[in-house]
Amino acid sequence: MIRKPLKELVDELDPQQFWQTHRSTLVNLQAVAGLQRDFRSRLQLQLKQGGEPLTVAESYAHRVKQM
Repeated sequence: MIRKPLKELVDELDPQQFWQTHRSTLVNLQAVAGLQRDFRSRLQLQLKQGGEPLTVAESYAHRVKQM
């Protein structure tokens, strides 16, 4: 467990490898299997290890669309 604000963590990580996709979510781009839209047309990231897709906040969608 990391006990540090997400903003600090974002500043310490490589911005080419780790992207913030929500105010409480950082994603390692190597772990992303694909991008899809849900029934409400929200962007979602599917991770390679499976599980529930991660919703991308509208304020971060512009960056994720570059993938």
